[in-house]
Amino acid sequence: MGDSEQESPRTSEIYLIHDDTLDIQSLSGNTPHQRLIGLNWKQRNTPPIRSRVLLYLGDEQIRALLQLILQKHWEVGLLPHPETGLVARALGVKGRVEEVFNHYLQAASINADILTCNDQAVFSSVNIGEVFALAPYDASRPPTRRSTLIGAQRSVKNLQLRSYRLTTGKDQKIQLAALGMVVMEHTQSSLIGRSFSDALSITDGRLTLLVFAPRSVLSYLWYLVRLLFPKKIRLTRLPGAVGLIRSDRVLLESPGEIDYTLDGTPVSAKAVEFRILDQRIRLLPGPAMEHSEDQVQSKESIKIGHLPVDETAQQLVQAPLPLFSHAREEEYRDLFVALRENAVLSSPFLVLTILSVLLALTGLYANSAPVIIGAMILAPLMSPIISLSMGLARTEASLIRNSFRTLLIGTTSGLFCAIVVAWIMPLEYVTPEMQARLSPTLLDLSVAVISGVAGAYAHAKEEIAKSLAGVAIAVALVPPLSVAGIAIGWGELAMAKGALLLFITNLVGILLAASATFLVLGFAPFKLAKKGLAIALLLMAVIIAPLYIAFDNLVQQGSIRRQVPSGQIELNGQSVGVRVIKVRAGNPPMIRVILSSSMRLDENHVDALKQLITERIGSTVTLEAQLNLRR
Repeated sequence: MGDSEQESPRTSEIYLIHDDTLDIQSLSGNTPHQRLIGLNWKQRNTPPIRSRVLLYLGDEQIRALLQLILQKHWEVGLLPHPETGLVARALGVKGRVEEVFNHYLQAASINADILTCNDQAVFSSVNIGEVFALAPYDASRPPTRRSTLIGAQRSVKNLQLRSYRLTTGKDQKIQLAALGMVVMEHTQSSLIGRSFSDALSITDGRLTLLVFAPRSVLSYLWYLVRLLFPKKIRLTRLPGAVGLIRSDRVLLESPGEIDYTLDGTPVSAKAVEFRILDQRIRLLPGPAMEHSEDQVQSKESIKIGHLPVDETAQQLVQAPLPLFSHAREEEYRDLFVALRENAVLSSPFLVLTILSVLLALTGLYANSAPVIIGAMILAPLMSPIISLSMGLARTEASLIRNSFRTLLIGTTSGLFCAIVVAWIMPLEYVTPEMQARLSPTLLDLSVAVISGVAGAYAHAKEEIAKSLAGVAIAVALVPPLSVAGIAIGWGELAMAKGALLLFITNLVGILLAASATFLVLGFAPFKLAKKGLAIALLLMAVIIAPLYIAFDNLVQQGSIRRQVPSGQIELNGQSVGVRVIKVRAGNPPMIRVILSSSMRLDENHVDALKQLITERIGSTVTLEAQLNLRR
């Protein structure tokens, strides 16, 4: 259209095409400088070319009138009508009839685009495929979190991608697999469009096609979770399962009939062609419509980097969606090169392992947490452990063999080093830092599991610093290995047993969690992972029993400690201070306390305290008491 068509209408009349439900007399008084001419449906051909025409009609009548609007280049505005839902929402028509009418008297027109689907005008959106996550918005029944959850549960059954071939306006051909698609013109034309943080313009000459292509059931469910907690979507950072195509034309083809809904109406076709009629209609935007005055046509944009295309697409359409996704070829290749290198024993690995153990020993003897943390950072045990977990996930014998050999030699070297230091070191007492690693429980297993997930995820995602996961894993491995070496050097087998149990617990927990993480991330099919995961689960079952016993003892100790009186209490008519030093579960439980008073204490006070504790916990106890005299 030329610039001349941006000017005001050539006539001073305002035409109003309406049905019988409108009282036009209520609007006539609002046009002091223009004449309002009311027309019924049979008189719709009356307005001359380039007239300002207001419509009080339903959706179907507006659709039938569209061709005439384009032929006569009318300047069109829409009044709110009970049967005008789709068009009203798309064009920002909101408010009472009188308010919108007065708005149009002052409003300037814009040259707007029209979206067509197989030559039919689209007022709202076109939805391809029966996808719950992309279902059209129903204003009469807006979605709730409960309805979303119910719909998600029902929609998960029999999810399967379908093959599509797309040809854009620049004649670029794309072969992809998708669960569904949504095509819209601008931000306000659909519910999904309103979720964008970036505005889609009605004047930029581009349609927007969203492709929904999750690679797994978990990916699909994650997208539905995001629907429960809506957050604005940036066009520059789309969700992993969503692709975007912006063009002036898209031809969609697929084997068999394509089922879609056009503005809520079901339609089927062998091929579907979407076009943008660039700045074809002179539109009076509604009061609530967001639009830009700029009419610069945007460039064609295609963002489908994370979607299954070409050969990957063909593989996914052959069966229902897997529970876990499959990693892309480039991710798979790069990760496996790194893990195979990490599985091979090297001199730097041995040197760093020994140095980290020596540093941990220094921190344990000195009871220095910062020094122990330094040893955790230095330790290289992450590399063979993650390689071993991938080997278990994929049941690859060579990767398992190399990584296990490296891990075994590394830990044996560290353990031997700790034993030698314990023989040489003249200090022979258990520090609090050592004591903390002698009684593993289920809490320690949780540390190992979290560390394993972190390690596997960091290796799978290049953008995450692997050193962070290395620290987490080292936290769970280096200190107990060092304590075990000290205990063996001292000949304290019971102490060594507790430390080694903690080491093995953490190692198995890390391996199981890392293998499961690789499975979820798509680096190992479930058929391959079953055997390796079964081995890890068996080892986990073996160590859980003593961990549960230790955890149960810890719970009992906490319960007993809460019932033991502390602070200032009265014993045999004397004020006595009680401080609990240690509680050990057993039959009977053992309790160690310190009693202090300004007056002399004797065994009668101890007996009185024992009787009080026995009454509170409901069983006899063994009480060890240290008597202090305050002056």
